Amino acid sequence: MKVYTHITCESRNSQRLLNKFSEKNIGVFKIKINGEKMSFDIEDKSLKQAKEIMDRMALEYAVESRGGKYLLGKLSLRYLSLIIPAIIVVALLITFTKMCFTVDIIADSGQLKDQISYILAENSVKPFMLKDKIDTSKLSYEISKNIDEIGFANCYFDGAVLKIEVKKVHVKEELPVYDEIVADRDCIITKVLVFSGTALVKEGDIVKKGDTLIAGYVDSMPDDPENEENERFTVKADGLVYGETSYTKQLILTEEVIGSVRTGNSYSVTQIYLFGKPIGKAHAVKYEKYEYTQETKTFGSVIPIQAVTTTYYETAVGPIKLDELAVDEEISLAYVELWQTLPQDGKLLNHYIYKKKVDNLHIIDIYLILEENIGAGK
Repeated sequence: MKVYTHITCESRNSQRLLNKFSEKNIGVFKIKINGEKMSFDIEDKSLKQAKEIMDRMALEYAVESRGGKYLLGKLSLRYLSLIIPAIIVVALLITFTKMCFTVDIIADSGQLKDQISYILAENSVKPFMLKDKIDTSKLSYEISKNIDEIGFANCYFDGAVLKIEVKKVHVKEELPVYDEIVADRDCIITKVLVFSGTALVKEGDIVKKGDTLIAGYVDSMPDDPENEENERFTVKADGLVYGETSYTKQLILTEEVIGSVRTGNSYSVTQIYLFGKPIGKAHAVKYEKYEYTQETKTFGSVIPIQAVTTTYYETAVGPIKLDELAVDEEISLAYVELWQTLPQDGKLLNHYIYKKKVDNLHIIDIYLILEENIGAGK
């Protein structure tokens, strides 16, 4: 059952806040903006991340949660008669899980089992002991150290059973290590140019980051490399491998944003300039928050006099409804930001913009599809 938390915070920078939540995969529901306040719901599990984001943005907020401990308390009172026996059963189960009832030695010969049993006795390990009294790491070390035939010992608990598995010493055949060119990201292969070595991928293959693209060897029988007569020669892995990659950016816009709105009050003042210097004193602006426009007129040719008329418009913070033009402008800005992150050697193959509307949110996904060199030496 999902538990949701209701949060009320300042509505300034609401768009930036929602984008930060989106980047952290925090789901936001029931968004409402009322004057200078914004309210919304998130899942309880995302509360810590959300609070950290709002603290970094210096937003005032209030958290109202009716999940987690609250629900646990309500359920505990209702099912108290069932909880107490359940606790007793769980306590017994925990007690039994802490005990080791038997020891199972997995070895190829009876002689090895006897040697291991002797070491167990020396370390006072026997059935019906508490598990925390048995140091499995130390026991594994003692067995592999004192029995020459054993190259590896693994002691571990399987329920109430102490299992001991051993591996005999053997010399591992060393496999040849070849030079490699590997994929430095996930992609779809579009082109492979091999200068030296053997290509392990072809056009259309889907590869993951770290997959080998070109190996540093050449077979004498490339069409039948498993043939016993085939000879494999070590060479330098060299070539170019191009792949189709994608870069994405998501925008989440509310139908309304908080911004400056003109109140309808305005006034104009004219300042005279001679040789670029103002004549007379500058007047203080009457409004605390404002926008302004300026119009300049020049008189005289020998001695230029400029008259600069400034019109001040009083503004106030308020909700602004986003129209399609404003949404398209936000998309254009996000597109440019994504474009600036692309590698310089990439070639743009295609781009897609998907729009959808959920409740009072505009969700826009931008995809840029590139072809670029994805091979890296190893």
